[in-house]
Amino acid sequence: MYGNIWALTVFAIKALLSGRWPDIGKVISDVNRLRKIFPAKAVKIKPSGSVVISDAGSEMAVAIKEGVISIYGIITLKNCVILLRDMTLNMEKIGQKILSDGSLWIENTLFIGNIGSLSNLNIVSGGIVQGDVSNVSMVYIRDGRYNGTIGKIEKWLHISNPRAIVKGTIGRVGEALYLDAGELITDTLPYVEGGYVVIKDGKILRTDATPWPWEAIINNISPLKEDHEIFLFGTGGNVLLGGAATHVLCKEGTDPYSRYKTENIIASNRFYRLIDGKITEVTLKSAANQQIESQANKFYTFVRLEIVIKA
Repeated sequence: MYGNIWALTVFAIKALLSGRWPDIGKVISDVNRLRKIFPAKAVKIKPSGSVVISDAGSEMAVAIKEGVISIYGIITLKNCVILLRDMTLNMEKIGQKILSDGSLWIENTLFIGNIGSLSNLNIVSGGIVQGDVSNVSMVYIRDGRYNGTIGKIEKWLHISNPRAIVKGTIGRVGEALYLDAGELITDTLPYVEGGYVVIKDGKILRTDATPWPWEAIINNISPLKEDHEIFLFGTGGNVLLGGAATHVLCKEGTDPYSRYKTENIIASNRFYRLIDGKITEVTLKSAANQQIESQANKFYTFVRLEIVIKA
């Protein structure tokens, strides 16, 4: 209590020194509203205003305006229940160089509510998110569940665990779907703008539990652009490719062992595309022309691969 009074006093003094009239009532109102959503111990009054403290101990600045809660930075919600009701959550970047900036981690937590935008949504360790997301850069699900509608995923959706489930509608995916395991359950397939989908042990199902045929999935994959970079890892995957392009690019390290890894990935995954209305297995092989305009650096380079029908 005394800590909050002191923080309010410092907040008021700083506001007056900067020529602003301190809105102490707004700070108190914000804190009271946040404590109805987040665990009380996670919400504090600081000299800068109200903050939310993640389970990892990080202090995140908060702004509340017209039914939108904006948290600046990265926050982990762990071992709790979050109910937003009529509010919308936004995770905002505070920088441009940190990959995790603007991220939300849900660990062993039930989160019910809508999210406007954020960089990364990560659901792990039994986490559950139920609600709609307008726009997100990346979604990662490991031993967790998501139920709702996602307007657009700018980069990729990665489902990595047999206990991971995504149920609902995804409008567009900017890069790729990676289904290592788990299930994507939907009545409407997402449109994959990046030109490829990777399916290992994962499943894409309708809500009646019947699998979507690969022909339908590939028909919702955008044609590949010539020399489009694709990102592959691991073995045992089925890579569904969009049409059009005859060559793709893969990034590899500059050490000699990286070329072996590239060849192993190509040999240990199977590639398919729709040709004359039929699913046809293709393969990738090193192209004769390796003059590539894409920028590389001292740590990695690009290899051009030709897409050919498998003999």
